[in-house]
Amino acid sequence: MRINVKILFFMVCTLIIICISGCGNNTHNIVKTVEPAIITEASDFNTASTSAETSSMTVSTTASSATSHSSSTSTKQLTSSSTSSTSTVSSTETALSSTTVATVTSVFTETCVSATVTIPNAEYISAPYAGVYSADSLSCLYEKNTFSNIYPASMTKLLTACTALYYASPDRIYTVGSEVNLVGYGSSLAYISYGNRLTLRDLLAGMLLCSGNDAAYTIAVNVARDVSGNPYMDDYEAVSCFVQLMNSYAYRIGAVNSNFTNPDGWDDYSQFTTVHDMALISAHAMQYYEIRNIVSCSSKYVTFASGENAMWYNSNALLHPESPYYLPQAIGLKTGTTPLAGNCLVAVINSYGKEYIVIVAGCETDSGRYEAVHQLINSLYS
Repeated sequence: MRINVKILFFMVCTLIIICISGCGNNTHNIVKTVEPAIITEASDFNTASTSAETSSMTVSTTASSATSHSSSTSTKQLTSSSTSSTSTVSSTETALSSTTVATVTSVFTETCVSATVTIPNAEYISAPYAGVYSADSLSCLYEKNTFSNIYPASMTKLLTACTALYYASPDRIYTVGSEVNLVGYGSSLAYISYGNRLTLRDLLAGMLLCSGNDAAYTIAVNVARDVSGNPYMDDYEAVSCFVQLMNSYAYRIGAVNSNFTNPDGWDDYSQFTTVHDMALISAHAMQYYEIRNIVSCSSKYVTFASGENAMWYNSNALLHPESPYYLPQAIGLKTGTTPLAGNCLVAVINSYGKEYIVIVAGCETDSGRYEAVHQLINSLYS
């Protein structure tokens, strides 16, 4: 009898060990299949790795979330609610990680490869950060500090537009609400008002043409409420939710050296990108018909769904025939100006059927960014 008890005790112990081992293995497998929602490590501000040169739509590396140190009170309030909004987008994030971005017809598997064109007098390009890329392959034709961190300013709105169009139909009608009060003092505006009803397409026009920060917040809050399934989500929580979606989108297209903390590009010390990452985002933005159509216009007359009218002018001087910086080959894309970012510009040029993305950032003056772009484009033809 004593021997049988020992045998029984041994068998029970063995069974327990097997069960524990099995649970541990299953947990390990589960952890490996969870993909990161965002890459937002604020301490990465001064690190730019060229290992980010390969872009893909699904990423399986880990990432940590940022602690945002905003330069404005509203941004601090926005980032403080990020924890509470995390769970609202978790299921959507999983869907995003397992699919390619809708309507994007190409995935760039090789980016910023070794330069194939030598830009004459490159040392005289006035912009401290600059890059020229072939839009179809994203091969890098000229680079100047392309992996150094920069503040994105309103170039951020290209990512806002991509994210919104991934999750919502351009025909979706949204109502302007209290979120327009979140814009910073001195913001560029589309002058939409509380109670106005606009399609997402028209909100995108207000955001991308005249760089309306009010339109950016209306897009962010309403799309986030749609995605979360919670129409009662408050403004701050909704913006934090949308910012998570922005960072996920950027991360999965290969823009891994960036972190975004708001939808309009308002200065925030924790918000940063690189010229290289902006080239990736710009190339994807131009794959969306709605964005491509909007940014190529010098102006647009819009009638809101609620009946009001607006005339919006493109802030990109390359598209205005009366401007000294007019460039007939220009078909977009986006300006950006803030105290921290300086004067920035993403330009897309169509030359004999081939498109180029030209980016300059950190210029001291408005005219300086256009002169730098013209320098780079003229050099391509020399």
